[in-house]
Amino acid sequence: MPVDMVEEKSSPAMEANGQGKIVLTAKELHKAFGGQVVLDGISFELRQGEVVLLRGENGSGKTTLVNILTGNLEPDRGELHVNINGNNERFFWPRRWWREINPLDHFTPERLAWEGIGRAWQDIRLFPTMTALENVSVAAQKQKGENPLFALISPKTKNEDRLNKDSASEWLRKIGLGDRLDSSCDRISLGQMKRVAIARAIQAGAKVLFLDEPLSGLDKQGISEVMNYLEALVRENSITLVIVEHVFNIPTVLKLADTVWTLSNGKMTVGKPDTFTEDKKAENYDIHDLLHEIAGDSGSIETAELPNGAKLTTVKPHTDSLPVLEVKDLSVKRGIRTVLNGVSFGLKKGQIAILEAPNGWGKSTLLDAISGICPVESGKILFNGKDVHSIPAHKRVKMGMAYLRSQESPFTSLSVEENKKLANTDNRLFNGSLNSDAKASCLSGGERQKLLIEMLPEAEVYLLDEPMIGLDKVAINRISERIKQIAKEGKITLITLPDELNDKGIG
Repeated sequence: MPVDMVEEKSSPAMEANGQGKIVLTAKELHKAFGGQVVLDGISFELRQGEVVLLRGENGSGKTTLVNILTGNLEPDRGELHVNINGNNERFFWPRRWWREINPLDHFTPERLAWEGIGRAWQDIRLFPTMTALENVSVAAQKQKGENPLFALISPKTKNEDRLNKDSASEWLRKIGLGDRLDSSCDRISLGQMKRVAIARAIQAGAKVLFLDEPLSGLDKQGISEVMNYLEALVRENSITLVIVEHVFNIPTVLKLADTVWTLSNGKMTVGKPDTFTEDKKAENYDIHDLLHEIAGDSGSIETAELPNGAKLTTVKPHTDSLPVLEVKDLSVKRGIRTVLNGVSFGLKKGQIAILEAPNGWGKSTLLDAISGICPVESGKILFNGKDVHSIPAHKRVKMGMAYLRSQESPFTSLSVEENKKLANTDNRLFNGSLNSDAKASCLSGGERQKLLIEMLPEAEVYLLDEPMIGLDKVAINRISERIKQIAKEGKITLITLPDELNDKGIG
């Protein structure tokens, strides 16, 4: 059964005064990769019921710190004290040799999970063929059904399974997914997957929860549901949260945060949310400005309505040439569920198009279908007048399509340079800011996104699924300049945006 999260509850007054029980302490944590110091003497105290915003530029060490605090990476030296479920665990580095030979004394994610430390990853790690309910219920600790012998002979196993599912159902309903209990997790939207991942971590007994960009990819309603849910976790269950978020979502997280950790040049400073006025006034970035720049004084912007509340905004082409990319009455299914039904549009040379739609509409599914990753149920996809719906994805790339999938990952066991060689590209869009020798597994989320963008081949049509996720303003400006250049070259760019950007004036 899930660990009872109501125990050890500190009062709101104690939390407000910073007097909640200390659950996690770090002392002088150091970490370097290949001589590059990422964390240089990080120390802090984390209290029960505290909400922390972890901020910093791309590559500042946010992911490295979270990896250490969740047992996925060991520091070079330092101390970590965990005091969550009544057990006072202490870890010291460098570790003594006799600790390494003790199989019960290793520093692992599993061990910290048992102590009550959970994580929701930026790249969602659900079981894709299991339902949302199954993904959450399977996370409950100490299930007798995990032992084949108990599963066969224990009369309590079925009752325990029922209680686990009841508990999992309640968590999913609280996070707005009561109607998706039986949906396979390879057939739900990115935003829904993120919420399932949070519910699963709580079901596993997490009392300290690390969240890596939990709001990215969510529309306005999704953001509201997740933030309300997180607030309830803190208020009702004294869950401790450490949240890493994209720069544009920081103002939203600041409303809930008690503390702000800022990483810069290997050091960490600790402050209060009301001191970070520059984040609350985060510079708005409006990708629609690109359309106006491309249109110029003589051009015009057109918006076409698509089914189910979506819209496609483009610059009206200066010529009456035939469309390069055309979608006609397209219908696509994910399993038995129809995701897209009757979608039609066309794009001509030099056009940039922005597709905006509610979370779960099927933006990623549409780009998967155009690129050949996802089969279509009916309709046509025309590329330079040729129907390509039956042509495999790799041949569409050779024909001139390039696709940046949302939340994709490079090959983590390869270096930056090896990944780019595999993609047969030497793109330096980000001015060599990526270390060529660094393993992709050591890159931050923003750096991985940069690498994926630089791995895109030269193409006639660029499909970019939420390309700005995880990037700072400098990187976004570089992408914007590249998109303008692509338009001048007579090529096409189709960009999807989550709705929350529109509500903030960003998209």
